[in-house]
Amino acid sequence: MKRTITLIALVAALLIPSMASAQRMPAKAGMRLSQFKAPAAAPARVEEEPIMDVPEGTLYDNMYASSFAYGLGWGDIYIQNVDGGIGKVVEGNDGNLYIYNPISQGYIWFSILPWIKAEPAGDGKYVVKLPQLYIIDVGDPYYAYCMHYDEDEGMPVVEEEGEIEFTWEDGVLTQLGDKFIGLCDATADWFYMADQHIVYAPMTEEPITLSDSEYYIQAYNMTYLSDPTDLTATKERIVDVAIDGEDIYIGNLNNNNPDAFIKGKLVDGKATFPTRQYLGVDAYYNGHIYVLTGDAFVDTETYGSPVFNYNLNDEIVFTVDEDAQNIVAEWPAAMVTNVGPNTLSIINDFVGPGLVAFEEYPATPATPIFTDDDITINQTSGFTVLHFTIPTVDDEGYKLNVNKLYYNILLDGDVFTFDPEVYIGLPTYMTDIPYSFEDNINFDIYISGNGRHTVYLYTTDFETVGVQSIYAVGDEVNRSEIAYVTNPLPSGINEVATGAQIVNTRYYDLTGHELPTAPATGLYLQRATYSDGTTATLKVMK
Repeated sequence: MKRTITLIALVAALLIPSMASAQRMPAKAGMRLSQFKAPAAAPARVEEEPIMDVPEGTLYDNMYASSFAYGLGWGDIYIQNVDGGIGKVVEGNDGNLYIYNPISQGYIWFSILPWIKAEPAGDGKYVVKLPQLYIIDVGDPYYAYCMHYDEDEGMPVVEEEGEIEFTWEDGVLTQLGDKFIGLCDATADWFYMADQHIVYAPMTEEPITLSDSEYYIQAYNMTYLSDPTDLTATKERIVDVAIDGEDIYIGNLNNNNPDAFIKGKLVDGKATFPTRQYLGVDAYYNGHIYVLTGDAFVDTETYGSPVFNYNLNDEIVFTVDEDAQNIVAEWPAAMVTNVGPNTLSIINDFVGPGLVAFEEYPATPATPIFTDDDITINQTSGFTVLHFTIPTVDDEGYKLNVNKLYYNILLDGDVFTFDPEVYIGLPTYMTDIPYSFEDNINFDIYISGNGRHTVYLYTTDFETVGVQSIYAVGDEVNRSEIAYVTNPLPSGINEVATGAQIVNTRYYDLTGHELPTAPATGLYLQRATYSDGTTATLKVMK
């Protein structure tokens, strides 16, 4: 059944003294807080409201956030220096200051992020009075509490009531003192997530973007090492390269900043790129993204199994052949896309990268792989789950540039349009879905590690569903054959029978507030409790 994506955790290891910080491992699956630690019994209805909408006032957006934080991984508490998170502040029309998502900037965020209120205390100071309702997660309230470090406990402990003071001066928010803002359930039981020494500062850097009208941007196939236990194993990624005299640029190094480039100098057959180049904001990782450079090594100690780790340095140097068709940086040279410029919080790492010019040509993409086993219909809850593979080759088996590969979903022969009012993780209406696109808010569209695409459709009213690939090079657009599957059952019902009976059903809106009954129309959450004690939360569209 469709899971409700309310919480994403970014699992990190303990802080390693010899490194700037722990490497972060993003978890792709959504989860609820109760999957970490069962919440204590809470009132069925919370009368107060968390602050989820941007408060009225002057917004200071996309600030640079840092803190020292405790976090909860898979059963372990860890610590992390948070660097390069996304901060926001609103100077409220009511005289208060509102602080965006101050808890766990580095490893946890919700599909809709909360704010907390700070009241004026004079002389440019503001006080956050705690506890405050922070978030409601499918009916369960969670609060921001004041905490302090207890030497005997060896960790922060919750204060029944407390205050945390900030200064707000010249657009910089700075926490005073050593108290923590921590996340707790309705009984003040700590969820092991807490931040102190919070600072939000203006972000002054801008990513480098290039115009097709001013630069000749060419696709290159970048090959890089992928397995620290086998230094012959590689992965590939299509990147963009532009050369303008001595200036050389590489772009599309991060999926959520595809138009951002890093800039280097091309002199005497060597291309040198300095470290700490800014790519922009990535909302999925809740951070400002940079490219860092370093020398890779195989680390067998830090995480218990071999991983690539890095001694950071000032630049990466590539050797460029005479006609710039091959651009290579030999092992151990590496570059990583990273949250923040100062602490290793790695998104992607490119070890020993070698770039070869990629010849693009108009081609007909191969037909998607989509079979009767790749569709699941849940008529009771009103959604359909599709799994399919989009081949990254043409109909003759030659490699395609995946950055120019798209697909359509067709219901009864008509192209399906994804509506952002239903698909809350989409920025706009979408029909042509880019090959690499993922809904990183609610995971209605995502790609598995094996390259399989998953798409949720909030309808079961169709006879056939099809998938078609689209390849666009220049002004020429070519389409594959359509792979069709018939609705598997006349009734549309294709659910797993567990033997357990539903004993209670509750309904919620998309912010997690409980509703008295199921809405007659629209999108809502339905949580069923079964006779065996298990629960399931579904997103329902009527």
